[in-house]
Amino acid sequence: MKLKNIVGTLVIVVFAFASCDKISNPILPQEQSSTLPHTKPDYTDSSATSGPNRYTQYKLLLEDCMGNQCSNCPNAVKIADTLISATGNPSYYSHIIMMEENMGFEAQPNTHIAGYPSYAFATNYTSVAGNAWCTAFGLYSIAYPVGMINRRGWTASNPSSLDKLYPAWTDTISSIFNASPQQTISINIHDSCWVSDHIIGVAFQLHGLLPLSGGYNLVTLIVENPVVSWQEDDLVQSGYDSLYHHTNVLRGAFGNNKGGIATGAPIPDSVTTNGRTWTSWQTYDFTKGENGNAATWNMANCYIVAFVYNTANYEVMQAEMIKVE
Repeated sequence: MKLKNIVGTLVIVVFAFASCDKISNPILPQEQSSTLPHTKPDYTDSSATSGPNRYTQYKLLLEDCMGNQCSNCPNAVKIADTLISATGNPSYYSHIIMMEENMGFEAQPNTHIAGYPSYAFATNYTSVAGNAWCTAFGLYSIAYPVGMINRRGWTASNPSSLDKLYPAWTDTISSIFNASPQQTISINIHDSCWVSDHIIGVAFQLHGLLPLSGGYNLVTLIVENPVVSWQEDDLVQSGYDSLYHHTNVLRGAFGNNKGGIATGAPIPDSVTTNGRTWTSWQTYDFTKGENGNAATWNMANCYIVAFVYNTANYEVMQAEMIKVE
């Protein structure tokens, strides 16, 4: 990131460049009392505008629901890592946005597991947003690992019907891409410089591409990659890996300091019905996020993930990801 001028109709605020990663301008109502500037910054870096990862390319969201005390979960992560690697795989694999979401019983901190040191699984890698989705989609009663693929398959009578067992991920994803899905909305993430110590500002610019009916929300998140920590693992002889590399770990949602807003922000109807452009300005505070837990994250390894979903059936229409820098 570079030094940028924050240009508004009221004032021009200049922020000094900071060498790490963070976010800038308030958008949600509960943030409007913030002491941060309320003007809109100019950005230099953004989602890719060309190549296979361009923001105008349809992208799919894969959510790997797991726990660090789930010994079978690394099997699913191995598949997910393969799917999001473009090398030697079908070209559409590079169009997958994957998040590791620690949730459920096997993700809860535990200092009394026989055969392990007390600190091995003492760290809490769950998130407020992930726990909210776990409850909303009835995933607490599901045997992990499972995955949500664009959150397809939800029904009111059986919310957990959207989960997919990991052996079926590859075929399910292939069937979606083989159907040549059309991109209905674009998400262009513009990342700003620090607006103050440990706070970044981000512009999420959405543009409707095809007319859509119903309500849609924009969810904005922070993920960290990698997170090196303990993991029970059937793939190694010892049964555990104390230096396991967790990929794209969901850390928290934008929206407020207590854990963010898991349901996201409503998108104006004009965007989805008339093909207009809408920019959502948001901030993330790495000192106060997730009830202060964000202060322990490695911000140099953090990424911004955003996705748009249908509020009637939770199906994800488009996803995007960019490094915080």
